[in-house]
Amino acid sequence: MLKFSVQDENILRPIYNFAKSRKVKLYLVGGALRDLILDRTKENPDFDFCLKSGALRFGAKLSRELRCAFVVLDKEHAACRLVQRIEGKLYTFDFTDFRAATLEKDLLHRDFTINSMALALGDVFRKQDLGALLIDPYSARADLKAKIIKVTGPGSFKEDPLRILRAFSFSCMLRFSLDKETLRLAKKEKNRISSVSSERIREELFKILDSPAAYASLVCLDKLKILEIIFPEIKPMR
Repeated sequence: MLKFSVQDENILRPIYNFAKSRKVKLYLVGGALRDLILDRTKENPDFDFCLKSGALRFGAKLSRELRCAFVVLDKEHAACRLVQRIEGKLYTFDFTDFRAATLEKDLLHRDFTINSMALALGDVFRKQDLGALLIDPYSARADLKAKIIKVTGPGSFKEDPLRILRAFSFSCMLRFSLDKETLRLAKKEKNRISSVSSERIREELFKILDSPAAYASLVCLDKLKILEIIFPEIKPMR
């Protein structure tokens, strides 16, 4: 039976109560649902939410209610983050507006299929298997079962070129394989990585290097000629 822990429910309840009091429908999306299915835990948990509109305003008001830190991550896409220390753990809560007219179309903008699920926040507290309530239009659960990293749509890497490296960091972290089409698109769009900030690249690269599976990923990145874009020094060294 798929259920959040009592501890997680206690963390999420004040957010749900606040949203309900303001008649805001929040959806839990992405990594928290993926990790729930995989039975993975994090030292410092994070939860991603989306709502139809007004994420920045909602996040700012919620931060005052929870008395926690608030930062705008991306004003253009209405993305913000709340950070709260609870019982020795650092929790982060990210909020974004839909990036399309509907939730299903918004999920199409998620990086990989394994992160393209959603759950109405109110459903978290139902006394039933959450598996039956998950919104999964792009077969996230099937790809989790198959242990496959697959882009949600053909424009995923164009939307954010860092996702090319994220595909490999997820592969290392979860010990999943990358599907052929995702590898093809990574090779095709690889030059876009040069437009990504070095700070963001470094974060994903360190995730790869921190994994026991780093060698295989670095070899693949080299074969795709992605590594030499990150480290231009490699090309003359050959």
